[in-house]
Amino acid sequence: MKLFTLCLLLSINALANIGSFTLDSEKTLYIVDGDSVSMQMRIAGIDTPEIKQKCRKTKFKTIDCGRLAKDYLKQVLQNLPDELLIEPIGIDHYNRILVKVYKGDTDIGKLMVEAGMAFSYKNTYRQEEDLAKAEKLGFWGFYTQPIQPYKWRKMNRR
Repeated sequence: MKLFTLCLLLSINALANIGSFTLDSEKTLYIVDGDSVSMQMRIAGIDTPEIKQKCRKTKFKTIDCGRLAKDYLKQVLQNLPDELLIEPIGIDHYNRILVKVYKGDTDIGKLMVEAGMAFSYKNTYRQEEDLAKAEKLGFWGFYTQPIQPYKWRKMNRR
């Protein structure tokens, strides 16, 4: 919770430094209680498997690749030294705040792709994704890799 609070404060501070912005939807805000809100943010440049998106780690073991990516991100943010920096860079078509996330000089989005825990969104980290695939890092080393998250979302719309 302390990490989340720090992230929120840093992002609000960063947003204050670039001026105000308007959101077209209240869906970006999560109402915690009567005097607390949380904002939905998305790390720019990457796309990770969705929670409940399955992939086959071995021939006989299926796992939730979305949960794997989420747990990896948590681990990285907790274990890397240095301060957390959240830099807002825009708003996406779902009204989430697009952010670059850093721990010290480490670009967390880039790190996720390099570790094979995220896909490059468009060509942002294409070289890093190609290298992770070639070295079979993260889910690229699995028996069956996850399908691209945007394809999975499209197939699983209700």
